[in-house]
Amino acid sequence: MTITLGLDDPLLLLRLAHSIQDVAFALGLEPAKFFYVVKNSDNGRYYKQFQIPKKKGGMRDIAKPVRGLALAQDKFAAILAQKYEPKQFVKGYVKGQSFLTNAQYHERQKWILNIDIKDFFPSISFARVRGLFMSSYFGFNDRVATILARITTFNDGLPQGASTSPIIANIIAHNLDKKLVEIAIRERLRYTRYADDITFSSSQKAVPSSVVKSWEPLNGARTIALGNDVIDAFRSARFEINDEKTRILFPSERQEVTGLIVNRKANVWRRDISLLRMKLHSARVHGPSKAAKLWLKTTENPVHFWQHVEGWLSYVGQIRGPNDAVVAKLCKMAVLSGLKGSEWVERYADMVREFDVFLSHASEDKPKIRKLKDKLESYGLKVFFDETSISWGDSIVEKINHGLLKSSFFVPFLSETFSTKGWTNKELNSAISLNINRKGRILPICDGNFSVENNYPLLNETLYKKWPTDAAQEEEFLVSVSDAILKKVQDAQATSNDLSG
Repeated sequence: MTITLGLDDPLLLLRLAHSIQDVAFALGLEPAKFFYVVKNSDNGRYYKQFQIPKKKGGMRDIAKPVRGLALAQDKFAAILAQKYEPKQFVKGYVKGQSFLTNAQYHERQKWILNIDIKDFFPSISFARVRGLFMSSYFGFNDRVATILARITTFNDGLPQGASTSPIIANIIAHNLDKKLVEIAIRERLRYTRYADDITFSSSQKAVPSSVVKSWEPLNGARTIALGNDVIDAFRSARFEINDEKTRILFPSERQEVTGLIVNRKANVWRRDISLLRMKLHSARVHGPSKAAKLWLKTTENPVHFWQHVEGWLSYVGQIRGPNDAVVAKLCKMAVLSGLKGSEWVERYADMVREFDVFLSHASEDKPKIRKLKDKLESYGLKVFFDETSISWGDSIVEKINHGLLKSSFFVPFLSETFSTKGWTNKELNSAISLNINRKGRILPICDGNFSVENNYPLLNETLYKKWPTDAAQEEEFLVSVSDAILKKVQDAQATSNDLSG
């Protein structure tokens, strides 16, 4: 009979460990090198300290571990992740959760209360981390707990930039979460914590006094007196409240959770989009160094400015989703303003639409489609039509592909001649491929006697218009179709510009 001691379980090995050599073995590291790392973990030798621009201006201090310390932290972070099971109300530093899912949980509520934990990472000291490792949750002896606390703290706090800091912070904040969740359950409230950002919300109008005793004035910037239960929860969990960031917000105001507006659907502030446009305009007119000095205040470094811009573009893109016209236009503006080297930004910039409508048709049907093109243009719409959009000497393939990519709506005229042409079918297949994530952008028109079901079964479930067989009805049909296309274009533009007002 073979007895397995679990020597392949690093958490068990750490519980059995008594020395630096034992800890090194549990982490899969060379003992001599690990001893040197532990010895020098708090003197700054293994940290690269720098600043990065915050999304909303100013700079954030980062202490990023390097070399052997970074490796040791990464190894230990993997062990911590196996042990830690985050609760559903923890939204920060958790796989599958984000600032967006946190905000979405509090959409359409009668009131929202935001509370910020003061100095979240810095307030979690060496002693608190060592105490956590010695607790029954981990069960490490005092020597092992000291070693692990040394490699996971810096300047007597959790370093912003270490892979171990987020999960340790979440574990230590569990006692605070537990007490605040008890309040939320008792008062029938919603509760989440995203790192240091705590949110209560409710579908009921009444605000329980255990959470907020009073606020003054009723509207605008307020002084808020939090309830004793909330204050006691923070005190017993050994965290402080950042009073300057405590806010209560009602439906008549812009309700914000982790930077997003949640009165209806979680979305970006219009002012943030407008501000980003202003920053890009400054870079285009005055250059990135002056733009950095103007907008970031603490630096004139153009690299910092473009990092700031790309961070904002990524942030807006994550919220708005793929193939979003607002993001595409912002990326296009960034590229024109001088941002280089970012493949995803350049890819989005290339999505900006130049045409409202792409008219796809067989040459035999051109007399009919020319009438539609003229009618659409009389409405002020930009139309890709091969006769006018492709010039002598142009590459037809490149122009067609460009037109397909840059058009908001694709209007194929399905007819017997269309179905037999290789080129028109390639256009249709390309349009279907390009628009797979952009529903409702293919607007088929079929000839009066043409069967969509027999020729294009994939399009049979798409509502299409039939070109009248009676020529006397053509003008009425052209007006009706052009009106419908104009409305779709205007609706799409309104959605695209929703954040620019």
